Amino acid sequence: MDKAHILIVEDETTLGLLLKENLKTKNFIAKLAKDGEEGWKYFSTERFDLCIIDINMPKLNGFELAKRIREKNTIVPIIFLTANSSQDDKIRGFDYGADEYITKPFNFEELVARIKAILKRTQYAQQDLASKHEQFIIGNTTIDVTNHKLLINGTEKKITTTEGLLFKLLLSNKNQLITRNTILIQVWGRDDYYTARNLDVYINKLRKLIKDDQSVEIVNVHGSGFKIVEKI
Repeated sequence: MDKAHILIVEDETTLGLLLKENLKTKNFIAKLAKDGEEGWKYFSTERFDLCIIDINMPKLNGFELAKRIREKNTIVPIIFLTANSSQDDKIRGFDYGADEYITKPFNFEELVARIKAILKRTQYAQQDLASKHEQFIIGNTTIDVTNHKLLINGTEKKITTTEGLLFKLLLSNKNQLITRNTILIQVWGRDDYYTARNLDVYINKLRKLIKDDQSVEIVNVHGSGFKIVEKI
């Protein structure tokens, strides 16, 4: 398997260089950008399998960089690595398309484990989607998981790989309860406090994506899980 190419966007030079060198020892190819503008320049001209982005940076902050990346590419995984630990910032990070949000200080081995898990999940998803075109229709909503888009009443919206995986799982089991544990294992590969919080944020994102279709609802079965239903 080819080595994964990782873009690091970090304005703290010492930390950025340390991350770059340590990722190389884990068999990754890493490129370091010193600020958001340089990160965008690299992303626009080169291919990367994953991005690690700080938030508080000069010229272009991490949120704005992630927004630009998501407008260009809905598939590439994004990890925010930042000192911003507030719940509002975490939610905002996921709203901008992050797959993970890790706060500083952090454990490098845990970061590597999350990188590997994300790459495995997204590569499997892309291979699975490439083998067949997957599209779901519910109410007035069409969700094209393969091409990462959602269509409601003629309006098209982009969706990320993680959003697509969640929609696929819920819609493959329409009107049926899917437990939190099942969702966490199938989408994130693990069930812990961190991924549980991710799930809650992503469910809210899915609800926002389908909010213009009043005939569709994602129901929270308290303490158990979720199901997507078509109202009659």
